[in-house]
Amino acid sequence: MAIQVHKQKKEAFEYFLSTLHQWYKEQNPNSTANDLSTLKVLKLLFFTCAAGTTTDSKDTLLDKVFNKFTAMPYGPVESDIYSIIKLNEFSNIKINTAGSEILNQNNDCLDRKLIDEQVLLLKSINPNLINYSPFELVELSHKWYSWKKNYNIAKTTNSFSKSIEIQEIKDEIKIFQ
Repeated sequence: MAIQVHKQKKEAFEYFLSTLHQWYKEQNPNSTANDLSTLKVLKLLFFTCAAGTTTDSKDTLLDKVFNKFTAMPYGPVESDIYSIIKLNEFSNIKINTAGSEILNQNNDCLDRKLIDEQVLLLKSINPNLINYSPFELVELSHKWYSWKKNYNIAKTTNSFSKSIEIQEIKDEIKIFQ
């Protein structure tokens, strides 16, 4: 992955996570912790990127930032972000299997407006999605045709992953509940 693209995705994901933290606090004002784990956040990233996309849409997070989704056992995953998380390359956030933490607010994100718009759209579609458990989100993502099709192809080749074309995600019926 080119250095500039890597940096842009990393900064966009850090900002995205901060928007999830805000959404979580809105829905759970008395909570002192969160369950925004790696798995949960990767699922919410997929749903956010898919929200509002259509066959003809051009300026979405799927087109501009998070454009490398892969069908894996637990659903669609943005491959570059998954790699960045696995390598623990973040300086502004901490994320693990239990939850996440914002260490420093990332104000360098070039895609803030687009992220804000698509998170707001997802919240309007299903405001309680932030409270779904990671495995409820996995089950929801398994209803998506783009995942089913590509994961089944992966299994026929004895693989556990296969890339998903962005257009497949845009073209399908979106399921958020």
